Amino acid sequence: MIKEAKGFGATIEEAKENAILNLGASDFDDVQFDVISMPKKKVLGIFGGNDAEVRAYIEIPDKKLEKKKSPKKSENKEKNKPTKTEVKPQPKKVTVTPEFSESVSENEISADSVPGKAIAYIRTVLAGMSLEGVEITVASRENASLINLDGEDLSILIGRRGETLDALQYLTGLVANNGGGHYKISLNISGYREKREETLIQLANRLAAQALNAGKCRTLEPMNPYERKIIHTAVQNIEGVHSGSFGEGAERRVVIAPEGVELKPRMMRNGRNDRKGRGNRRQAPKSNTVASTPTREPKRDSDIPLYGKIN
Repeated sequence: MIKEAKGFGATIEEAKENAILNLGASDFDDVQFDVISMPKKKVLGIFGGNDAEVRAYIEIPDKKLEKKKSPKKSENKEKNKPTKTEVKPQPKKVTVTPEFSESVSENEISADSVPGKAIAYIRTVLAGMSLEGVEITVASRENASLINLDGEDLSILIGRRGETLDALQYLTGLVANNGGGHYKISLNISGYREKREETLIQLANRLAAQALNAGKCRTLEPMNPYERKIIHTAVQNIEGVHSGSFGEGAERRVVIAPEGVELKPRMMRNGRNDRKGRGNRRQAPKSNTVASTPTREPKRDSDIPLYGKIN
């Protein structure tokens, strides 16, 4: 079964992010994209133009449901006797993200497999950084693996707000898929992902409360797509607020506002960045008057040399 959703945005990247958000896919889903239309700029900034449109879809494994056998009616039951109402169990929600298998040691992973190539690359990085005693475990599912690293002094691999970990995850995925394919590799170090997610959820709850009390927007710091998705998901579970993403590239950030209040990021108010605007000094207005040249007295005949200029 295919689950799909569409997204719109000023750029293809923004449209993909909105499509993933509408799809409700997780970071581990193998999301595929179809670009329906490219963004077009307005003529003279006024006429025409349209946003990019992207279709995102994932494949959900079909779940076979067993047919329930209807209970046999008893021949000895009286016709007028009231029958008991049958309580039907509520159907369970089918999870969009397939669960990972139990984690196994790296020794149980084939070196020729995609996770095996990823582990070999990670070991090379660890050796180059003189990091020893690191335990690596792998949890896998179809077309994806979650690699966990546990050990001491691994904060250097996490970096500021997980930037180093994200970079290592990206490079590991490139090496593992060198032979082609779209096998997804996710890295986690000493439960950092779970701790960061908990911190971001608390941050979203706190800023949402501030937005409701003040009746104004609250702008968060720039985040990567994975962290912005955690914020959006947390805001969806809070009544009275909504959120959106603004900015480009590494400066893209989430804005939270009360319902009915327009989402306006702090950096775009009044058409300028507040941080830059507060620190700038006002320049003195330029004068339109032209500076007058100093007046000179006309030369007199007595000022001219008697014999002219001598070279």
